[in-house]
Amino acid sequence: MAWLQEWQTLPYTSPYSDALGLDPRTDVSEKRIVGVFHELLHLTLEKKAKRRNVSNLRKLLGLPQKFTKVFECHPGIFYLSQKLGTQTVVLRKAYCGGRDVLIKHPLVEIRERYVAMMRAHQKEMEMVGPRSGEVCDFNSGSFSEDDSDEVIDAPFS
Repeated sequence: MAWLQEWQTLPYTSPYSDALGLDPRTDVSEKRIVGVFHELLHLTLEKKAKRRNVSNLRKLLGLPQKFTKVFECHPGIFYLSQKLGTQTVVLRKAYCGGRDVLIKHPLVEIRERYVAMMRAHQKEMEMVGPRSGEVCDFNSGSFSEDDSDEVIDAPFS
């Protein structure tokens, strides 16, 4: 607890500033990394991203080798989900204990309605069955309950 209080009193280093002068082994550098990912996740629609995708940004953002350790060291800021064997980094303050984002982006609502419509259509087609001469294979492209939590591999989505 004392470490956290000391860490919070460190000077703020803007995530937008040049970090070339910072020693990557210092707490000030770690605080900047936390700020970078806080900003990055805040810019995404669902306030979360796959850890693997975040790791791919290391060189682009000029971060040290083991920068993803900040997700584990700062559970008050980030939450690591292990759902379906995929690690997802979630901005904790955007969810406030629930499954839904506190303030949904309009595009998220549109995507949710689209997924619900596709699921309803899939169920309808499974009940009706294939028309004569048509082949329907819903198992190859079906939606599952967990697809709604997937993060799309696109910038700032």
